[in-house]
Amino acid sequence: MAMNIFNNNRTVFWILIFLALINITALATYFIYMRKPASETVSGSGLKHGIALKQELSLTPDQSIKVNEINTAYKTSSEPIVTSIKEKKAILLEELSKEDTDDNLVVKLADDIVTEQKKLQMTNIKQFLDLKKVCTPEQTQKLSQIYSELYGCENKGKGNGQGKGQGKGMRHRYGQEKDPSKK
Repeated sequence: MAMNIFNNNRTVFWILIFLALINITALATYFIYMRKPASETVSGSGLKHGIALKQELSLTPDQSIKVNEINTAYKTSSEPIVTSIKEKKAILLEELSKEDTDDNLVVKLADDIVTEQKKLQMTNIKQFLDLKKVCTPEQTQKLSQIYSELYGCENKGKGNGQGKGQGKGMRHRYGQEKDPSKK
């Protein structure tokens, strides 16, 4: 009986690992494909993203040139990482679909994928910091909002500090009662 519970827990554990990897893959894919660099003038979608960033941030011509250089460098450094992640995930899925899955190999592949995703995240951070150096403080705020939306955090912070202190402080119903000392 105890061995059966251990095997069931082990199966659930690997299923959860697999589902977590799928979620991380979906987020990374969304971020990568929705964030094409502005320097891609050959493809229409890359051009649209560059134009959108230029319009959103109201970039000057000099800033646009620098942003294009930053995005080109980002693409150059991120593409090999993305390719590596895809290759490792393909191997992982192949291993998981085998009759006799090698647990050690699955763990190693998962660790390798996490390492590559960390590299990709650090590349994203470098891109943001480089873009931030080009932007004015107002543009940086807009850039932060764009990144928040890309990371799926667009509602983060709503409610704290957004009202400029104009609220009445009446969160709960009992807060609406009149103060007896003011009668």
